[in-house]
Amino acid sequence: MKKFLILPLFIFLIISSDGIKAQDDPVKGIIDMVGKQAGMNDLLGQFVNGIKPSAFSSGKSGKNDILNMLSGINASDYMQYASLAGTLAGALKGTSFLPDWASKKDGILDQITKAASIADVANGVLGFSNMIDPKNFSKSFKKKKGSWDSALNVLSMVK
Repeated sequence: MKKFLILPLFIFLIISSDGIKAQDDPVKGIIDMVGKQAGMNDLLGQFVNGIKPSAFSSGKSGKNDILNMLSGINASDYMQYASLAGTLAGALKGTSFLPDWASKKDGILDQITKAASIADVANGVLGFSNMIDPKNFSKSFKKKKGSWDSALNVLSMVK
């Protein structure tokens, strides 16, 4: 009788442990879910589109130049994303940023240009985005900036 009870108990434990393993890494589950919906290309596209043309030194053509560069980036090439983020920072007027930008600019741009992964780029872009004066964002981007920030936060956890 004991043998009959031990075998089902053993099978139950094996099955249960697989369920536990699947839930071991909730961050990975979130990353997988968000990654399918919003990769770096999509997030940077939303960001650039969310910045008003008047914030760019070259106006609408400057914005379009950045969007054209973005369309040519391979989704897995974090170095090109880092380069684009640096180019974007240089394409914006100095008045497009908050006053703190002057003291934090070098640190944020260093973080982006020295990125060793997409996570580093995402983290740098997040810091960069928080230095732009909100009046330079479109109304629609202002409404979704919180969820956009959250998506970048998730990408910044991918190592």
